[in-house]
Amino acid sequence: MFIWIEKDSSQLMTKKSMKVKTKSAKKKDRPAKSDKKMGYFQNRYVYAGLVLVFLFSFYLRAIKPMSRIFVGDSILFDGNDPWYHMMLAKGTVLNLQRLWFDPLTNFPHGREITFGPFNSWGIAILSYIVDLGNPSMHTVEVVGAFFPAIIGALLVFPVYFIGREISGRAGGIMAAAMIAVLPGQFLSRSVIGFTDHHAAEVLLSTTAMLFFLLAIRAGQGKLSFATLSERKLVTLKGSLLYSVLAGLFLGLYLDAWSSGHLFVGVILIIITFQSVVDHLKGRNVEYLGITGSIVFAVSLLLILPFIRVENGFSTSLYSLFQPTMFILGIIFVLLLSLSSTYLAQRGMKKHYFPLLIVGVVIAGFLILSVATPQFIGPLTSGLHIFQPKTGGPSTISEAASIMERDGIQRNFPGLISLFSPFWLVLVFGLPLLVYRYWKEDRNTDLLILVWTVMILALTFAQNRFAYYYAINVALLVGFLVSVLLEKARFSEVEDAFIDMTKGKSRDDMDASRVLPTALVVFGLLLLFIYPSMFGTSEGMFIGSYHSEYQVGGPEKDWYESVLWLQDNTPDPGMELYTIYERPPKGENYPYPETAYGIMSWWDYGHWIETIGHRIPNANPFQQGIGNKATGAPGSSPFFLAQNESEAEAVLAKLDENMSAYSNTKYVITDFPMAVNKFHAIAAWSGEPLNKYYGAIPQGSSYTQVYMPTYFNTMVARLHFFDGTETPVSEAWAIRVSPSGQVEPIKVSRNYAELENIVNESEKQGYGAVIVTQSPASTAVPLEALKHYRLVYESKSAVTSNGQKYVKIFEHVPGAKIEGLAPVGTDVSISAPIRTNQGREFTYKQSTVSDSDGQFELVVPYSTEGPILGATNFATMPEGPYKLVVGETQYEVKVPEQTVLAGGSTRVSTTTA
Repeated sequence: MFIWIEKDSSQLMTKKSMKVKTKSAKKKDRPAKSDKKMGYFQNRYVYAGLVLVFLFSFYLRAIKPMSRIFVGDSILFDGNDPWYHMMLAKGTVLNLQRLWFDPLTNFPHGREITFGPFNSWGIAILSYIVDLGNPSMHTVEVVGAFFPAIIGALLVFPVYFIGREISGRAGGIMAAAMIAVLPGQFLSRSVIGFTDHHAAEVLLSTTAMLFFLLAIRAGQGKLSFATLSERKLVTLKGSLLYSVLAGLFLGLYLDAWSSGHLFVGVILIIITFQSVVDHLKGRNVEYLGITGSIVFAVSLLLILPFIRVENGFSTSLYSLFQPTMFILGIIFVLLLSLSSTYLAQRGMKKHYFPLLIVGVVIAGFLILSVATPQFIGPLTSGLHIFQPKTGGPSTISEAASIMERDGIQRNFPGLISLFSPFWLVLVFGLPLLVYRYWKEDRNTDLLILVWTVMILALTFAQNRFAYYYAINVALLVGFLVSVLLEKARFSEVEDAFIDMTKGKSRDDMDASRVLPTALVVFGLLLLFIYPSMFGTSEGMFIGSYHSEYQVGGPEKDWYESVLWLQDNTPDPGMELYTIYERPPKGENYPYPETAYGIMSWWDYGHWIETIGHRIPNANPFQQGIGNKATGAPGSSPFFLAQNESEAEAVLAKLDENMSAYSNTKYVITDFPMAVNKFHAIAAWSGEPLNKYYGAIPQGSSYTQVYMPTYFNTMVARLHFFDGTETPVSEAWAIRVSPSGQVEPIKVSRNYAELENIVNESEKQGYGAVIVTQSPASTAVPLEALKHYRLVYESKSAVTSNGQKYVKIFEHVPGAKIEGLAPVGTDVSISAPIRTNQGREFTYKQSTVSDSDGQFELVVPYSTEGPILGATNFATMPEGPYKLVVGETQYEVKVPEQTVLAGGSTRVSTTTA
């Protein structure tokens, strides 16, 4: 027992605090000290076990689901963003620099790339190593596929060492085992083929927290401005080295995710809380300021090469925001340290310090709000994630709270929901850690508590943050297990087994302890590990042992469809992996005349670009979606358009200086867009779903029905009706009473009869509408589309009449068919169409001659087949058009050039 006084400071370690630490050392396994005494060789079984956990984690992430990614000669990356990351990695290999502006998406605007360079350079460097300096694109794809699985498996090591610091070797191993087998958001983002930045985020941020934890533990009571000035580097080398390493990994974390200021905030809050605690207990705070400033300074150096001043203070791009944040962080943590020392030297009351911090934070916020509002705005914008989601964002599943959609069981499964690790660590783990911190005053415990509470709050707001919170759950499970094993005297049995491996007699082991300890270990594995590996949710396997269900590339129909784009559509005159310079701020990218856009739902934009090598109008960066209510052009208002003229206006508005046929040259639809994802298309425009479909009572159940407004949408007319004129085959007339009671009135194939019933019902004060039960059977006669022709469809049928899963339409000016006929004469034109899959339908369009006896029809299909340099299609008429004018029939042939140029063909007919 001794009293330590630091020179030139007011730090005083009292006998009481020393007594607490001595008691703590006796009570708890302090692995770092123990390992130094015994040597790592004697604890080799722990590290052997850790390596086995790593290998098992890699097995779950890479080996089990491998066949879902490596399919034949193809590597089918999971999801959407991984394809984009692989495009960036390939570009980095080919150019030896990262792409930062991409004009091959969000046509006709392009996009500044927000993804950090860590994945791109990591995959590129490994590819050069694997192929000995000359990597092929196949090697890049293989390395990229395994990259997230390797990173996800490596996480067991920093998790073990953090767990060991807070709960000993057993707790560390349990924490590592938990992070290896936890399913949900973290597993799905760290499996083979999911080459996104999430796995790297978690590994780098967790490793940064490990070294930050070691830095403040090593620095407390040693590191200060005085000891630095005395150059006691031998004594301080541990804390300084850990600080540099923490900064290195924090900087790399931001290099993986430009918006990764989350952990800058975590570290700042940890330093603030620990500074207050240390000051109130009479300890020197300077080690925190020095550690924090080193961490932030090193991180700043690592992101500076990627900062672009012209990006302003954007949080999603590398901009002035990140260096400003680090500089302010350095100033703040140093100010905390200097203020604490100053108050202590002056003998001022200790509670002044937290009051001073509050005053500094408020004053700093007010000053920055006035001086640099462009920084404060983005800084506080992160709080928006706690707001309820409405409109389009509410349809993004990962943005929902973890309390919704069985999120807790999916991410942290338990034998029953109440035994989920999520609830166990919340109800038992956190309170026990708080109690231990109150009793033993470990600064590492406070770090874990602050870190956990902050990530927990984010996870409650959006379940996507469960891939971060998995680390905290694993650490707290390890802590809980260590407490229970301590009660079961596990360490005694463990030490006895170690002694036996060193040749000591087994008689020294207390045999009566083996079975109870084994039962406790088995029970803990059953409670935590078993459900994580074999758990289910809503009848589906979600456990990590079934990791193959977490993986899957694009549907075969989609993959083959976008490959068709690359081989059968005109070259846009732009190469996928070329380095393009960003245009000056406020200006559009100067596209060549050959460039054009492809319209589909935003989910599919990356596939269109990276597999099809074509330029999407909308993308998974959630650009190009538009909004019908505000008039912003994009995919949502286009697919919701109620007639062709409205749809054409949307496309023309994308860029009024370009032709609408260049703004969007192709439209791709799929079955989910017309059914499962239709609610999202409507939501992004603020449209209520009951405008398009609803449910009516049928006995004790309800039947979903589709309304005329649904069938008039472009997505329905294209996908289910091929853009051709379509009559009503059978529909219901239903009415709604003033009290809200819904009842069917009539089922009929006669649309005029149904219309009369609706009109009569409305006269009687009822709301009435014509509906059908199927989205593929229209409730209203549909006019033919004049500027959209089917050029490709995938193989899989999704309706009883053979409609396919994915369809590609070409947007063309169309050929005008003109002629004369008696006033008011019915005129129609039709042609039997045979698709590339052999499906047959008839394209038909009708009109009536006007008051001058003129008629005009615009048809999108040519009868002569494709031409060189244009779309290479196999879907086309099986012969000439049949033009019927009154009772007279004519044959009309339409060349491809006429369709593409919007030319005219005049038919000689009998005049009025």
